[in-house]
Amino acid sequence: MLSIGDLIDKLVIENIKIFSIREKLHDNISDEEHVELTNKMIVLNENRGTISDYLDDKINNVVAGE
Repeated sequence: MLSIGDLIDKLVIENIKIFSIREKLHDNISDEEHVELTNKMIVLNENRGTISDYLDDKINNVVAGE
C-alpha cells in the first residue's frame, strides 16, 4: 500500500508531465503530433484523477483512524 507521501509524489509527477505536454502543444507542431500529445494528455489527466481519488481515500481513512 502506498503512503500519503508516495501518492503526493505520483500526483506531482503526473502534473509535471501534463505541464510539459501543454508546453509542447503551444509549439509549432504537426497535426499528427498535436493529436498524439492530446491523447497522451487525456491519459495523464485520467491517471491524475485516479491518483487524486486514492489520495483522498487514504487521507479520509487516516483521519477516521482506520
